Amino acid sequence: MTSVGRACLFFLLAVTTVMAGLTAWPYLAFKSGAILTTLLAMVLTLRATLVHRQDIGRTETWFMLRKANEKPDERARRVIAGVLRDTYRTLALYAALIAVGCWMFAFAALLVLPQAVVTPRTLV
Repeated sequence: MTSVGRACLFFLLAVTTVMAGLTAWPYLAFKSGAILTTLLAMVLTLRATLVHRQDIGRTETWFMLRKANEKPDERARRVIAGVLRDTYRTLALYAALIAVGCWMFAFAALLVLPQAVVTPRTLV
């Protein structure tokens, strides 16, 4: 959970930075946050699906176990792959919930705010 969670938190920090840059246009801020967080959920789901094809000996999780010089045996491969699959799925669910919240806020902003605040005006 530590290695995958740290990567997800860095991604969410980038998403938050993008959203903070668009605070003048709340609809665009929440829509961009929703799109990026949905992308994160999709990538995590794909990683959970393909984790059995991954070389466990080259993952950060294996390096965190301080066994970087050893090759993982078959039992260690199955255990770590199972844990990574469950972790990816759990974090994908959290990312999907955050994305749904952002989509709801974007829709509410679209309904409530005047059109001038929803989208930026062109400079032309």
